[in-house]
This record gives sequence, C-alpha cells and structure tokens, in this order.
Amino acid sequence: MTKPDDASQWSSMREGGSYLGMRLLVLLYRFGGRWLLRPIVALVVSWFFITRAHTRRHSRYYLQRALARPVTWRDLWQHQMAFADALVDRVGAWMGKIRRQNVAFSGHTLLAQLKQQGRGAVILGAHMGNLEMCRAVVESDGSLVLNVILHNRNTRKFNRIMDGVNNNNQVRLIQVEDISPATAMQLQQMLNNGECIILLADRLPPGNQERFFEAPFMGSPARFPVGPFWLALLLGAPVFYMTGLRTPDGHYALMEPLGDGQRVPRQQREAACLQLLNNYLGVLEKLCYQYPYQWFNFYDFWQDEARGDSASATPAGNQKSVDAQE
Repeated sequence: MTKPDDASQWSSMREGGSYLGMRLLVLLYRFGGRWLLRPIVALVVSWFFITRAHTRRHSRYYLQRALARPVTWRDLWQHQMAFADALVDRVGAWMGKIRRQNVAFSGHTLLAQLKQQGRGAVILGAHMGNLEMCRAVVESDGSLVLNVILHNRNTRKFNRIMDGVNNNNQVRLIQVEDISPATAMQLQQMLNNGECIILLADRLPPGNQERFFEAPFMGSPARFPVGPFWLALLLGAPVFYMTGLRTPDGHYALMEPLGDGQRVPRQQREAACLQLLNNYLGVLEKLCYQYPYQWFNFYDFWQDEARGDSASATPAGNQKSVDAQE
C-alpha cells in the first residue's frame, strides 16, 4: 500500500472561518432563528465559493459521479449551501431548536429496546447528512446515551463553540487521535451499559493513513479506514448505519442494520469485516445517489488528482464540465 498524498487529505485542510465569526453565527441563531441566519450564511458561503477553487473542483469530481450528468455552477453552489445548512442544523440541534418531535426516526424504538436488554449498539456514520440529528432524537427524554468518537484536528473551533451551547449530556463527544486498546476497553464498557457508540467510517484518520480498505464506490476505487469496521466487529454489538437527512417533508433520521453483533470465529473475521464494509458502502452509495448534495467530503476523495486520473470522475460522454480550467 502506498501512503496517500497528505496535501490532498481532509486532515491537512485548514479549518476556515474565525472563532469570533462562528460565535456570532451561534448568537444570531439563538436570538433570530435560522431564517435570520441563512442570508448571512449565504454570504459566507459565497466568499468561500469564490475563493476556494480546490473545493469547487473536488465537489465537481463527486457530483459528476452522483448526478451522472454535466455539473453546473448551480450544482456546485447547491452542494456548498447544503453543507452550510447542515452546520446551521447542527447548531440548532445542540441548542434544542430541533427536537425529537421535529425528526422522524423509527429506529429510536429499536435502540431503546436494546438498552432495556442491557445491550448497546455501534453506529457507523459518514459525512452524509447530519449526524447531529442524534442529539435531537434523544433530547426530549434522555433515554439513550450516544458517544460520538471523532477526530478533531480540523474542527476545533466548531467543537469549542458546541461546548458552550450544549446543555445536554446525553450526547458525548470523545475526541481521539487513534483507537488504542485502552480506548477499546472504554468503548466496551459503554456498550455493556447499554450506550451507543458512533464512528465515522468514510475518511482515513489523520494519524493512520497507511491502513485502509480499497473498495469500489460510485464506480471508482476509494479508500476507507480499517479501524471502525474491525472495531465494530470485535466489540460484538449490533451494527447500524445512521444519519439525519433534510427532505422535502422535513428532518428524517435514517437507521439501517449492517451487522447483528454475533461473535465471529477468528478465521472468519476478515471475511466478516469485508462484508460489514460492503453493507456500509451499499447504504452510503444509495444515499449519495438519492441525496447527492448532502455528502460532504470536499477533498480528493478518490485520489483522482494524485493518480493523474481526474478525467475518470467524468461520466462517459461528458468530458467537459464546469471548472475544467482549474
């Protein structure tokens, strides 16, 4: 395996925006709601849209796969505005502006039943939609505890703001650089307490980019972290995919089963891990086609540029696209 080019990885991307600017957006949301905030957010998005050609370019590579048609400037704009809307909804969820009654989520009952049985669940998420919807789902009755395992290298400012607006301890952000044996023991104890563990599984972690699975995703080979899938398998808990989506009918929290949590003999673990990855990619790929503007990986995800193969991102018969000059 060759090591990916660090310059093209998400972990090397500098977090945009200032702390004071983000804090101002939170205050505006608190006193004026999302409708006051959205025009301001549109201006901020416009600035980044104009000044960050690489973000437009990487958005184009993805959207060409997801839309299977020529990508327009409007598509690129809509993609970045969807990202901004997800950030606004994230703030709203943490502030209690979005509550359980605002989110359709049938999976809540299943997770509650597992907790009654003294069992937790592993949730493999992605940068699709808005996982912060989990906060809205559990906020009203505090019946579930969700532990979000995340790498915070390029989101420190936003996480600092969230610490200031979060008054609900049912969702816990556990920031790690890597999953150590001690961390695994801590996670196992959480599961034994009937708690849920959320791991994002569509990006290589910043501290470990040499170990990955390579699998076809949206028609091209892509790299996915080994850790979340092996960990989910070894913890022996039911595994689900979960995310929050914005739909024409409102907020919707989706939960799909990926694995039953049965113990797997050692000689069968590799095959079981690959099956778990395959189940995960099946759900994620379907969502990318169904909600193309709600997957947020604005970097060279498929290594198109690193391999000098950016043309492969373009569907057959569509070799000309916006931003081609970049």
